[in-house]
Amino acid sequence: MQGSGASSTRNCVSCGRAIAWDANVCPYCGKDYRAQVAAAAPRKTMMPTIGGILILLSGIYELAMGALLATESTALLPVTFGLSGIFVVCGVIVVLIGLFAILGGWFAIQRKNHTMAVLGGVASLLGLYVIIPLIGLVLVLVSKEEFEK
Repeated sequence: MQGSGASSTRNCVSCGRAIAWDANVCPYCGKDYRAQVAAAAPRKTMMPTIGGILILLSGIYELAMGALLATESTALLPVTFGLSGIFVVCGVIVVLIGLFAILGGWFAIQRKNHTMAVLGGVASLLGLYVIIPLIGLVLVLVSKEEFEK
């Protein structure tokens, strides 16, 4: 597209006027010839998936423990002193927290809703084992850019 002979000009593709060959911007119409750096797509890692699986497993554990507490409270503590109703209520609450943690783990695996994944990770911290959901929560928090907006 360089002009004829020793000339170091070219025609602007926008306005058609002759401009210097090494011009970055056309002085007449403002057409920019510099290479546009495309925004890099966020790199996909396994962090949300692994974090979601850890949160999901913790939620399943909470679900099982809550169900056990709600249904077999008298088997766990043979002498309940009339507190079996409290154990049932606590078991139901733990089951609901477990379901919420499972939902958060599912959102993390799907990379759909970062806020729900984090809230599910926080809910999974209420279980007996804290280190596994804590690792999952940290992985979800660090990988926020990988979630859909």
